[in-house]
Formats: sequence, structure tokens, C-alpha cells
Amino acid sequence: MSLLTGLKWRMVENGFIGFMREQISRALLLFVICISVAACNIRPKESIQIRSLTPTEAVDIYAADTSVSTKTVTNSSYTSILALSGGGADGAFGAGILNGWTKKGTRPKFDIVTGVSTGALMAAMAFLGPQYDNAIRELYTTQTNDKIFRNKGFAGYFSDSLYDYTPLKKQIQSIVNRSFLDKVAAEHAKGRRLYIATTNLDAGTQVIWNMGEIANGNRHNAVLMFQKVLRASAAIPGYFKPVYIKPVKGVQLRQAHVDGGLKEPILVSSFLFASKAKKKQIFLIVNGRLNQFELESAVKPELADIARKSITELTRSLLSTKVYQGYVRARNSNTRFNLIAIPDNVTPSKEALDFDPKRMRKLYDVGYRIATSSSPWKSEPPRLQANDRIARAN
Repeated sequence: MSLLTGLKWRMVENGFIGFMREQISRALLLFVICISVAACNIRPKESIQIRSLTPTEAVDIYAADTSVSTKTVTNSSYTSILALSGGGADGAFGAGILNGWTKKGTRPKFDIVTGVSTGALMAAMAFLGPQYDNAIRELYTTQTNDKIFRNKGFAGYFSDSLYDYTPLKKQIQSIVNRSFLDKVAAEHAKGRRLYIATTNLDAGTQVIWNMGEIANGNRHNAVLMFQKVLRASAAIPGYFKPVYIKPVKGVQLRQAHVDGGLKEPILVSSFLFASKAKKKQIFLIVNGRLNQFELESAVKPELADIARKSITELTRSLLSTKVYQGYVRARNSNTRFNLIAIPDNVTPSKEALDFDPKRMRKLYDVGYRIATSSSPWKSEPPRLQANDRIARAN
């Protein structure tokens, strides 16, 4: 080997060794960061005694009598219920429905409003009426991913979630303040009710929060408590970290709460139909499709895509089941059933967390046009078979 060739080889060798040292150093640094992140994932204190405890402001849905926590003080002969589903970015559809409904002039002042996941914050604003229509429209037509979450990157796989939802937290804080809670409390005192669902991940149970009770201020910081419940209802497990909530005032032990859609993608529980009013109606706004098939794309032979499609189908099946339960409960309680969902010929987002303003504005416009049409509501879920139908009692 010539001297020149040897020098060239030594230079290449040294360069390769230097490159490898740099890569190893980066890998070690990333490993240390990931270990540090994982070490920080220590949840607040909990105990077996409080894991399944029904929070003070929640409806005890497992009790024989739920009247204590759900009773209204109105004596109206007419009761109207609004139920808003989850759906992530597809909440733009529900925003269009609400705004179009106001424009049409037929939107009731609902006695009961329920919300789950993306429908939770929308429900809180819809509960206070059309004065929040502009805020709802802006919230669901101008979002981008960075206004909702931040991607943690590789470190997220070693933490409690892939994304950091601090941007969403700040948005909720900008809307839900003391003035907002005072308005909710005032309506609650009139007998109206706002219910938001979360999932107690420790116990694997659904929790239905009576938000008017929270607004009444029995907690040390009622505003923070209200915000936490809304955030928890939208905290998709794995993507967003759980929200740790004290079930009882004065204790430090907490429960882990996540997306209410995990148990019930639209809240249509039996106790909602307990009113003795002669005329009752429930309106379901589904921020998703109830179509029979999902044919937009074939499944790729990849683990991630197979898992995504499987979860989508489980969620879709659960949504259809809950809508049907709402239909059955409405008919059995002499309540008129009304349903709106994203039409089958409209393509929703492929991912619930894909906040594309252009697509969301189009979906908002679809909802707005449907709401202002001559007959927007369906009286039963799609594709019912003969033995699935229940005779109308009203």
C-alpha cells in the first residue's frame, strides 16, 4: 500500500469512526432523554378505595334511583334534549348544524344537553345558546393540528401519550372562565342540565358529570374543575395523557379520566328520558357517518394500518349501537326521536386528529345546509329491519 493510499484510507477510517461516534452519542442522548421522560411519568396518588368512587358532581348511573342527581326544577309541559357525539375534527359538522339551526329559527332552548369528546366543549357552549354560535363556528373551522396538540416525537413512546395537549388546554381555558361558569350555574338553577361524559380508566367505568353542580362552585377551584372535565372528555387514550381528577373535595387521591367516547360515543343514557312532560323530544347530532360500509381505501398490509382500521370499525359499531339504544329509549319513554349524521356521500376525516381548516369548513357548510333544509331530521336510525322498529307511542 502506497503512503498516499494509506493516508486516504486513514482519513476515511477516521471519518467513519467520527461519524459512528456522533451517531452513538446522539442515540445515547436520546436514550437518556427517553428514560428521563419515562421516569417523570409518575401519576398522582390513588387508592383502591377511590378507584370506583362516583365523583361528588356525577350521576350515579349504577344506583337504583338517579333522581337525586338529575331532577330538574322546571314544570314545563315540553322537554327537549340535545346529544352531541364525539368525532374529533368532524365536530365541524355539528358546528354547522347548530349555526344553521339558529339561522332557520327553529332551534329550541334545550332543557338537557349532553356532550362527549369533541362534543363536550361544543355542548357546554350550545347549552348557553346562540350567543356562542360564532365561537363554535370559529373553534371548529379554523383549527390546525398545532392549535390542538404537539407531537412529542420518539420520546412520546416512552411517556404517557404520543401528543402534548397543552394547546387544547389553553383554548379551553380561554373560553371557560368564571363568567362562563356563572352563566352555566344560572341556567342550572332554572332546572336545565348539562351532562359531560368521561371514562374513569382506573375502574373502566363511564362517569357522567353534572356540570351545573361543578359550576355552583363547591370545589376549591370550580373553573379549573370544569376545564379538567372538558379536557378529560376529549383525551383520547394513548394520544393524550389522562386527566387526573379528585372525585371528592378535600382529598389528594385522584382518578385517571380519559375520552368519554371510549364507553359511549354519544350520551343517551336512560335517566335522560325520566321527565314527566307530556311532550318530549331528543335531538342527536352525530359527528360521523352511520353508513354500512367504509370503502374509501383498502387496508394496507401493515400493522399500523390494520390496527387503525380495526379500531375504527370497533368505534363505528359502538356508535351505531348507542344511536339505536337512544332510539329505543326514546320510543319507550314517549319521546320523539330526531337524528342527524354526516351523509354517506360526504367523506369525513381519515383521522380524528386531522385538523385541516379547509376540509373542516367544507364539513361545516354541509351541516349548515342540512340544518337549513326543509326536513333535516330523521325519525329513526338508518337501515332498521322490521323487528328492530318500535311502534311510535306519541
